[in-house]
Amino acid sequence: MQPAVAIAVTLGLLVLPGCGSSGSDTAIRKTLEHGVAQIGEPQTAQQLHDGLERTLAHLRAERASTATGRKARTLAIRGFAWTLRGVEARLEITRNDSGNLEASVRDAKRADRDLSRGARFLRAAGGALGIRIGKLNGF
Repeated sequence: MQPAVAIAVTLGLLVLPGCGSSGSDTAIRKTLEHGVAQIGEPQTAQQLHDGLERTLAHLRAERASTATGRKARTLAIRGFAWTLRGVEARLEITRNDSGNLEASVRDAKRADRDLSRGARFLRAAGGALGIRIGKLNGF
C-alpha cells in the first residue's frame, strides 16, 4: 500500500505546476491568440485599429501568474502597440497624404517598419507561451 501512496503523491506533484499557470496566463494566451487572428481577418484599417485598441486594453488589464506569463504579456503589449502604430501610419496615408507623394512614401515606410517590428514582438510573445505565430499580413 505504501508504494501506491508514494506514486499518487508523486503524480500529484507533477501535475500541480501546470495548474498554477492556468489562470491568468491562459487569459493572456487567449487574448494573444485572438489579437493575432484579428490581424489576419479581412477588414478595413479602421476596424483593425479599433480591434487592436481593445486587445491592448485587455492585455494591460490582465495579470500574469508566472514569469513566463509576465514576459509574454510584456512582449504582446509591445507587439500590439507597434502593430497599432503601423495601422495608424496606413490610415495617415489615406487621410492626409493624397497628392503628396513624399508624405505618402514616408508614411508607407513607417507603416512597414512598425508592422514588421510588431510582428517580431508578437512572434516572441507566442514563443514564450508555446504558440507558433507565422507571418502576420506579410510581416
